[in-house]
Amino acid sequence: MEPTDAFGPRDRKFDPTRRGTFLLGAGVLATSLIATGSPASAQEKLSGKGRARPHLDRSIAALESTQGVTIGIVAGRWGQSAYTYRGSETFPMCSLFKTLAVARLLQDHAYDDEFWKRRILFREDQIVENSVICAADGDRDMSVEELADAALRFSDNTAGNLLLELIGGPAQIGAYARALGAYSTRLDRWEPELNEAIPDDPRDTSTPSDIHRLYEAILLGDALSTLGQARLRAWMLRNTTAGKRLGAALPPGAELADKTGAGDYGVVNDAGVVWQEGRPPLTLAVMTKTEDPEAVNNNDILARVGQLLFAELL
Repeated sequence: MEPTDAFGPRDRKFDPTRRGTFLLGAGVLATSLIATGSPASAQEKLSGKGRARPHLDRSIAALESTQGVTIGIVAGRWGQSAYTYRGSETFPMCSLFKTLAVARLLQDHAYDDEFWKRRILFREDQIVENSVICAADGDRDMSVEELADAALRFSDNTAGNLLLELIGGPAQIGAYARALGAYSTRLDRWEPELNEAIPDDPRDTSTPSDIHRLYEAILLGDALSTLGQARLRAWMLRNTTAGKRLGAALPPGAELADKTGAGDYGVVNDAGVVWQEGRPPLTLAVMTKTEDPEAVNNNDILARVGQLLFAELL
């Protein structure tokens, strides 16, 4: 489940002239956003082994208390010690899996243009909630590239399911995560059931430490080829759903490539990479959960976390 910011119909379909521009932009990104990375060690429970920032700990704890939400964070620049708050705790993953699904396809098909042009037919009864792009596609016929765009930029749930089918089902997300050294990430169900976010349910969960490791590996590290990474960045830099979350706190001149997520019990997530001129990129994963089945998806929580993190870390 993923409530999105408002957007117009202009991005619903690929322009036939757009592919060359996209690949050119991807190449520019690949050469201009050069970075490497290593996953930071998680601190136990709250802050412990990572870089100590007690003032930030207190601010996050106060936000948890006032909002009735549990927040998990891992945020760090490449090659530097990361700030960690509840980094090893499990949280509902929700739509953060979509980045991993696309990355898994890019691992095998980054240079295979015919694969991305491949048409995927789907039925009316396959359209699930929060699928504004697929639901608007009258002929129920989209390319793999269009599905990736819909899943990453608009968090379209039907597109997410169709991409899961292409990689072999939800269990392949956990397998891919383990291959990248993240052992606390699992996806068990399809959209929209994977967003139930029932407290203490281990299904469809990850940790901030895992998400940080995974996003760092695919967006900055060597998990993908140069072109695969550039394609992934190009989609995520144009994400439409972050404007009221981490994107709302982004300082002038910084660029954010991210993926958001939302679910029942008020869950709101956001994870990605921030670039600033002259500084190593900052990878961050922010995840939330509550015990309240009536809790609403409050984007302001992520915006406030972003303000605190960026003031301290950027």
